[in-house]
Amino acid sequence: MAGNYAVIENGIVINIIIAENGYEYAGADLVEYQENIFCQPRMFYNKDDGLFYDDKEFSKINNII
Repeated sequence: MAGNYAVIENGIVINIIIAENGYEYAGADLVEYQENIFCQPRMFYNKDDGLFYDDKEFSKINNII
């Protein structure tokens, strides 16, 4: 089944894609996220809570503190 994936290099989202489970992206990590989670390119991925942030300090999502 297809899902939403963030393509991540060095902790930063470089792209977002829809892909089938098991799809691999050479040179990057894929992180599946639900539709209710905000994610866009240039965001920072926090492995601890599974969310995507505007800044590397993980303090803002979509400019909301």
